[in-house]
Amino acid sequence: MSVIHDQAMHYIYQQVLERLLKHMSKAQRASLQLLIQRLLVAAGGPEYIGNFRLLVVQGSDRRSARLLALLRAAQLSIAVRAPVTFKLQVMVACLPAASSALLEQHERSFNALFMQDDPRVQLQVLGGGRVMPFHRRPAIESGHWPVARDALLLFGHLIDVRPEAVLGSRTHVELADALRLALVGQTSVDALVTALPEGHRRRLLAWARRALRLFGEAAPGSVQECAGRLAQRLGRLQEMDGTPSGLDGMADNDEPEQAPIRVLALDDLLPQLLSEGELDLVMGWRCEPGQESDPLATFLDPIALEQLHELRWRCRAPVSRRQALRLIGQPELNRAAVAQQARFAKAYGIDQPQLVCMLHSPFANQGRRLEAFLRCRHADMLVALPYLHRALQGQPCPDAVKDWLVNTSGLPLAQLRVIYEGHLDPAVRRLLAHLARRDVQLRLLSRAPVAQANSAEETA
Repeated sequence: MSVIHDQAMHYIYQQVLERLLKHMSKAQRASLQLLIQRLLVAAGGPEYIGNFRLLVVQGSDRRSARLLALLRAAQLSIAVRAPVTFKLQVMVACLPAASSALLEQHERSFNALFMQDDPRVQLQVLGGGRVMPFHRRPAIESGHWPVARDALLLFGHLIDVRPEAVLGSRTHVELADALRLALVGQTSVDALVTALPEGHRRRLLAWARRALRLFGEAAPGSVQECAGRLAQRLGRLQEMDGTPSGLDGMADNDEPEQAPIRVLALDDLLPQLLSEGELDLVMGWRCEPGQESDPLATFLDPIALEQLHELRWRCRAPVSRRQALRLIGQPELNRAAVAQQARFAKAYGIDQPQLVCMLHSPFANQGRRLEAFLRCRHADMLVALPYLHRALQGQPCPDAVKDWLVNTSGLPLAQLRVIYEGHLDPAVRRLLAHLARRDVQLRLLSRAPVAQANSAEETA
């Protein structure tokens, strides 16, 4: 029975390969042959290709989809010519969380490439701070990524509340942490495949090296030498910038160094991957050509950025306009906003009142904007304003006041006191200031507003 099953699967894989080749342009087929040669050389020869494992971080653009199709075609082409082929590990990443529509899109691609039941392929998805087996509706629960939640809130309250900064370059630290999680305790990965253009790779590496250097961490000499070691050290920053001292996450992190992971850069194949053709029809990819995102921003959910912008606008608008906005909102738009908010909450464990609190930043600079925040959002707490200051100063106060601060902000009282006093470890301050300077595409942002820039060093 197993022999018949293997023969049937082999026939199906041949059909998939033929369909891919049929819909590839001449230039794409030439790129496929070049890719096969590179993989055989990287593995050490055809005799070692069966033990060679590739990791690809799957984004949400056509570039990522076509790269995956090319890798799958290479995997099946080698299998036709040899008894074994390389292993492929695919990690779907979209921060803060992948929408059901995006997961369904990836599922269509995986089904078209017949990857779901192939033992040579491992499909994963990043969700809730964990790397889990891929499913179109993963069970993402809040609380799995408390360090990322605290780091995001601490960053917004103390450093920069602008959406481009909150969901900017700091998301690359989260992605590196996810990559670190994907590499820990699993079968060794030999190479990370990327189609990022060389200029983008250099910009990302320079940004990562500076972030590590500002925190006093040594960066690998070259990402080509070991992508795993860079992801491991950069991912550790996710733990460090979420603690008041910045050193608590360092003391207990004794993870062994990862085995060297090479980077296979396929950016020279990029023109062929992005050229117009019929490959999208096979993949079932429905991305419009004009909706392509920047390569470095392909792992960020743009709806989350838009939501933060809208929420910030509501926070800064007069009260009457905020009330009118709630009254006139269309039901279908409200449902979409609620669904997006649910994804955000499940990924970080942050609800909308806590996001609103972060966007107001009421606790920084000894609570200078605390009274205005209470008048705007929590008028019933104005009578407790003196007790709120006492709690933030570490003085005795009713437990109900402490509970209100924790529930409203989403942060522990110890971190709220750090925000209130502005006493942050210098290394963490330098790191956060560096992260606040660039957006998700690592483009330089304008300086933060004066109210928040005073609390962040301008050394980055």
